[in-house]
Amino acid sequence: MNIFQALIRFFIAITVVLATINGNIEYSGALFSLSGIYFLSYLLVPKNPNTKYLFLLFDILFISISTYLTGYVHLSLLTVPLFVEFVRNYRDTVYFLALSCVPLFVSSYVSYFSEFTFLTITLSGLIGIYGLYHSLSNIEKQFKEAKNEMENLYIKNISYQEKINQQDKILKILKSLNKMREEKIPLKLWIYDINEILGTDGIVYFDLLNSRCYSTEKVKCEKDALKIIEGDFQFYHNHDINRIFNAPYVCGITIGKGEEIDGVLFFVSKLKPLNPETVKIIKDQLDLYMLELSAEKISQKDSSITASRQEETDSN
Repeated sequence: MNIFQALIRFFIAITVVLATINGNIEYSGALFSLSGIYFLSYLLVPKNPNTKYLFLLFDILFISISTYLTGYVHLSLLTVPLFVEFVRNYRDTVYFLALSCVPLFVSSYVSYFSEFTFLTITLSGLIGIYGLYHSLSNIEKQFKEAKNEMENLYIKNISYQEKINQQDKILKILKSLNKMREEKIPLKLWIYDINEILGTDGIVYFDLLNSRCYSTEKVKCEKDALKIIEGDFQFYHNHDINRIFNAPYVCGITIGKGEEIDGVLFFVSKLKPLNPETVKIIKDQLDLYMLELSAEKISQKDSSITASRQEETDSN
């Protein structure tokens, strides 16, 4: 229950009681009881979004009856503080103004339509409260707009930060790949470095040329995964491979061009999937790495053949 609204009803009831005491009204006992029932009913009746319309009807009836029985026309001004509850939209405002005409009509009737100052006072009070509420509503609206703008900026900042982190990760991957290609670091050792950069939970490397399998510490070589993989690179979620590696996100890539596959890599992640752009870069660079190794082996083989022929020629 809103304490502010309860206080408004309390002071309305107290005002009627004081008016009854000061005016020595004939129906004072009935008005005292009615004032108590009016205030207690507001405290005891359960509240919900629609009860304010019912309570306003009780307010109007109580103020109208009190005005009629006491003869105090200015009691109709007690409708003014109730206006705050209904200045929300056009429908509520119309509902309030329509009901508030009842005590105003009763006041006019009691004064034999000779006392009109309470009408102007009531209107000025309503307009003043509406102006104050309108100003506060504008301030609240501006605050919400500023809050939404700050939230949008925060979301954009997070998005840009993620992009920066992603680009930084790609740069580190490229440096690692270039280092591996330049220094001819074995792929079985390189998977530890790339696993740390990617932040994955493990990497499994199947060396198909030498029939070997290598993996980082947290994952095991599961040969059943080789029976499932297809395509150059593929992402798996809710798949048999996920059950094999016990992780919700798995990415598999093949190393090599065409039908000649040199190896297969599985990236295992339990938190989030890998970025496709990152995986494609790794795939392309590893294909080049294998081509370079293959070219060097062919070159070394040709050199050894040429050298052996030269030796045979010299011996002859």
